[in-house]
Amino acid sequence: MENSIQIARIFGIPIKIHVSFLIVLPFFAWVFAVQPEPYGFAGTHPEVLKYAFALATAILLFASVLVHELSHSYFSLRYGTGIREISLYLIGGVSAMEGELRDSSKEAAMAFAGPFSSLVIGIVLLAVNYLLNPAASTAEGNALFMMIFILGYINVVLALFNLIPAFPMDGGRILRALLASRMSFVEATEKAAAVGKILALLMGVVGLLTSFWLVIIAIFIYMGASAEERQVKSVRY
Repeated sequence: MENSIQIARIFGIPIKIHVSFLIVLPFFAWVFAVQPEPYGFAGTHPEVLKYAFALATAILLFASVLVHELSHSYFSLRYGTGIREISLYLIGGVSAMEGELRDSSKEAAMAFAGPFSSLVIGIVLLAVNYLLNPAASTAEGNALFMMIFILGYINVVLALFNLIPAFPMDGGRILRALLASRMSFVEATEKAAAVGKILALLMGVVGLLTSFWLVIIAIFIYMGASAEERQVKSVRY
């Protein structure tokens, strides 16, 4: 893929980072550095410790996204559909499949694997923070458990967000799988994509009034839903 750099190969799948990733990684590190507890390290001293943990949190967050995508890829490979590459972008990751799974139950399982892995990571990290955090008595220990909490919290949020039944999120693929058991694959894709577009428009309106990031996410969702719909129609018609 253009504007992407391969950094590894896992399960035989090229792992790439888009140039936008190189921009957003230091930005995320800065956000974690200036946010107050418990969602950031603003109160951590010395400064070098604060920025070191903020950068580590940003890197591990994208590592969590990679695990999410690898979970999809594992089931896709298991069901006989290859993965061309996994790319990490500005606001997430994408597994480029070589084809669509035609079995609705298999597609649902593959789609659910990603959010499930994020949820497991999140719950485990939050449990570790809850059980062991009182033992931390140094600046390094406090920062470590803050990082564990932040990563756990974000992974749970990402899991729940991805289960929203709208393309291109995983919940949209689960919705298409359920619809495809009652109608054609193209019709199911059209309906799931329509839900995604409606959600994107609503999110964009709310974002204009509250948060620029919601607008960015809304654009990503709308474009993803449209691209998925076009791809399926081009193959089927």
